[in-house]
Amino acid sequence: MHRLLKVLLASLLFTALPVGANAAEPAQAPLVPLDSIAAIVDNGVITMRQLQERTTQIKAELQARGTQLPADAVLERQVLNSMILEKIQLGIAALNGIRIDDQTFNDALARLAQQNGMTVAQMHDSIVADGHSWASFTKQIRDHLTIQKLQQRSVDQNIRVTEQEVRDFLAQHANQLDPGLQYHLAQILIPIPGAASPEQIKSARSEAEKLRKQADGGESFAKLAVAHSAGQHALDGGDLGWLGADQLPTYFVRVVNIMQSGDISQPIRSPSGYHLVKLLGVRGGKKVTITQTHVRHILIKITPTMSSAQARAKLERLRREIERGASFATLAKANSDDTGSAANGGDLGWVNPGQLVPQFQKVMNETPVGKVSQPFRTPYGWHILEVLGRRQHDSTEQMVQARAKQIIFQRKSQEALNIWLRHIRDQAYVRILLKRHGAQDAG
Repeated sequence: MHRLLKVLLASLLFTALPVGANAAEPAQAPLVPLDSIAAIVDNGVITMRQLQERTTQIKAELQARGTQLPADAVLERQVLNSMILEKIQLGIAALNGIRIDDQTFNDALARLAQQNGMTVAQMHDSIVADGHSWASFTKQIRDHLTIQKLQQRSVDQNIRVTEQEVRDFLAQHANQLDPGLQYHLAQILIPIPGAASPEQIKSARSEAEKLRKQADGGESFAKLAVAHSAGQHALDGGDLGWLGADQLPTYFVRVVNIMQSGDISQPIRSPSGYHLVKLLGVRGGKKVTITQTHVRHILIKITPTMSSAQARAKLERLRREIERGASFATLAKANSDDTGSAANGGDLGWVNPGQLVPQFQKVMNETPVGKVSQPFRTPYGWHILEVLGRRQHDSTEQMVQARAKQIIFQRKSQEALNIWLRHIRDQAYVRILLKRHGAQDAG
């Protein structure tokens, strides 16, 4: 399987959680023969064909990565749980009018292709040549983007980090913060339901301890994760990728800091359940030097009275004026719709990598010092920019401050996301009709 598909499929897997409960019956589901339905989820269904296609897809991805596979029934159960939670989230997104516009979708396609050294056309040909449906492939991308947007709106935007929290954190952990240090982790999550009884908590811990013994005994951690984990990356062998300190959940930090590569932690308790963490590797460290760019721009927004074509044409005219000797700053003050920078002649100051939207960052990186770019579009409208300078900057101190804030945010975000996912799963109507799983009714 092409590396592109492996990267994408690894990124499009969603959390699998236990069956929840809901008191209400769903509205009438689409008329599909009963024996072709794997599960009813609120007002929709997951068909056996969809389940089989996704299971085959995941199995091929795991085999390509060399991950040992669990029994077919176990893998199928994990995939079905993942699809159920995916469908619940897409339903909530639809009810809240959350959608991905064509530009955002096309930008995501272009970035994915670029990351794999392809054009979008070449990516299309590669996917089709591997025997996969391009329509299904792009639907997964759009669904993934939709769920990301829903999670950001439902969870992330409600999280606040105060300056006092940052100061308190630095007072306790400043010596532990290494801006360049990253950990490669995998995890297995054994979930605990909300308002769990002591017996349920004890049972979850017992299962986590049993899995740890199996892993210590030589069984593949990735295989155990695929078969048993309820984490968001279960179907990727539990692999969380490379994470900085800012991305480690609170309950991982102290444990990971004293682990050696290859170690597997004792069960770690969190609001979501018990975690087993395997440290796959450590890299980076100490001083952080970044390339900063001094840039200014002119923005023309698209409005009911300013079409996209008109905005681009206006910027082309302004660019020609600049080439003939007109002042960029003067034109920015008179024309830019970015009111924050227009007063300063469009000057954005020294910009750090990743500080601006990807489309702007790409053009900025490709524009030589002293040159004005061609007009280009971002979600904010049409721009031209001029690069005024570049420099290497030791950002270690700023990175320590930023990482402290990110650590606090990520910890709050991850804990809030796990609780939110469990809540929406418990509130949804789910009935599993897959015969080999046994019919289960959440209502």
